[in-house]
Amino acid sequence: MPFRLYTAVKLGCWTTCWMLVTSLGFAGSVEEGRTSYQSGGKKIKVETYLPAGNGRHPAVIVLYGSGGALLGKGEMVAFARGLASQGMAAFLVHYFNRTGSLVVLDKGITKHWSTWNETVRDGVDFVVSHPRVRSEAVGMLGYSLGGYLAISESSGDKRIRAVVALAGGVFDRLQGRTQRFAPILVLHGRKDERVPVGRVLDVQREARRHGVEPVVKIYEQETHRFSEVALADAGARAQKFLLEHLSR
Repeated sequence: MPFRLYTAVKLGCWTTCWMLVTSLGFAGSVEEGRTSYQSGGKKIKVETYLPAGNGRHPAVIVLYGSGGALLGKGEMVAFARGLASQGMAAFLVHYFNRTGSLVVLDKGITKHWSTWNETVRDGVDFVVSHPRVRSEAVGMLGYSLGGYLAISESSGDKRIRAVVALAGGVFDRLQGRTQRFAPILVLHGRKDERVPVGRVLDVQREARRHGVEPVVKIYEQETHRFSEVALADAGARAQKFLLEHLSR
């Protein structure tokens, strides 16, 4: 079954949910900035969310879904801020800059996914060399298409220590061909109409080929668009998982 596009990502409650998540523990101040790197001759914008002060920190590369920066960007910013408030440097990578995309349909995903994967890998190069990052402690968090790309990149890049995939999966072309699998947390809605829950089985199968047992949470009443309650739970699980694997 081909990856089906989610064309209208608009989860207005995510910011509220992340505020609830960060309130569960100490929420430090966050330094926000903008920078960029080059990939394929194109300027790739990056929004940075760093724990205030000096020193190096574990890092998380945040990848939006097929709605790009046009639909759902605010929610991904909330994810990044939440991670930074918990002591992780977060980098929101605008990988669509490589192809000049705004919102992509299925044909665009089929056409560009390998180019975006290359762009994300160049982003890993950028992040591991950042002066505020512990290069040995880098993870990824992706939503929908971003989840697919996080799994794809991490399956061939030993620098990625942990992955959180929300409503994501394994690209069809990679099934049975992954080189490795990082520890992964999969968060998925049972009633997801865009990325069917059966895609979780693909992730489990590929991970187990490499001796990795995914941590999976299926939200029985959720679709591709999580409710506030489910998002708050997902956010708490994501933070705990990333902190556990990147703080070692």
